[in-house]
Order: sequence, then structure tokens, then C-alpha cells
Amino acid sequence: MLLFLSFVTQRLSTMASALAAQYHLATSTSFPFPSATLNPSATVNHIVSQWSLGKGHVQDGESNIAFVADPFPNSPPISSSDPFTNSSNSTVLQVTYPQGSFSHETGGVQFYNLWNTTDGSTFGSMLLSYEVAFDQDFNWVKGGKLPGLRGGLDSSGCSGGDSLPNGIDCFSSRVMWRKFAEGEGTCRKRHQ
Repeated sequence: MLLFLSFVTQRLSTMASALAAQYHLATSTSFPFPSATLNPSATVNHIVSQWSLGKGHVQDGESNIAFVADPFPNSPPISSSDPFTNSSNSTVLQVTYPQGSFSHETGGVQFYNLWNTTDGSTFGSMLLSYEVAFDQDFNWVKGGKLPGLRGGLDSSGCSGGDSLPNGIDCFSSRVMWRKFAEGEGTCRKRHQ
């Protein structure tokens, strides 16, 4: 099973930058993608060196990721003048989920990025934008999670399970899929 991620690129980026401007979100971060394909080991090296990982490494799934040629090269961005669009990129991040996988320990990938301001202030709001494409024969089974935002003092909590954050220690927000490609949004915080 394949999942292709193209962070802050293509069609959704125009909407994201317009929304960011509407809410006066002055700080922006985009992840640099390589111009050529990379095998899993080189992909991990690129992500670790270029994407400000919070723990300095990919936690799980190093062999499940690779920068590959864009499978939809004829799908141009809505606006090539958008400053957040990286239209010159020909690569996307491919994440694989081997048959039978059910968590980040058996398929997919997990890593944390640091989101820092340039002046040391804190964030009052954040916006995350990316595109996702699933392989035509992707088996939706029970479901899965896509990248999201998390924050707070707890550097590894709020990702799911039975623990409930207290509203101060951490929060997380994710987009998920369920059986038959049904979408779902989740937000983990106190007083959900």
C-alpha cells in the first residue's frame, strides 16, 4: 500500500496561504524536498538534516519512506505565483504500509517536527497544509492517521491511546481515514 505526501505544495497551498493571510499568520515554514528521488536511507538523512526534527531522528518507519517521482506530474498548482507553492519539485514523500501493518511500529512512519518562531514568541494559532494521494488499490481496512499538529510541554504525548491531556501539557489535531475512505478529524485536548 502506498501513500504519497506532498507538504505545502500544489492545489491546497493556494487556499492555505490565503487562509494564513486572512488570519495574519506571519510565520511560515515549508519543508524542502529534494529535486531528485532518494532511497529510504537517503530520505531519512534528508528529513533529519532539513526538517527540524524534535527528537533528531525518525522514531519509526525509516524503511517505509522514500522521496519518489511525483505520480501526478500533470496536476499543476492552482497558482504558480503562490509563495508557498514549490512547483519546481518533481518529488513527493512516499509512505508505505506493508500488508498486515496496524501501527507506526509495523508500517507508515512517525517523527516530530519543531515549530519555532524566529523571535522566541509562542504560537497562538497554526495552519498545516499538504496533499495526499492514495494508491488506486489502497486497502482502507479499519483506518489510519495522517500528519497533524501537536503542541505543549509533553514532548511525546497526545498522540492517541487512553491518556487524556489536561489542556496544559499537550494537544493534538489529526485527520484520519476509516473504512471505505471515510474521513474523520480528531482533536485530543482536555474537555473534548
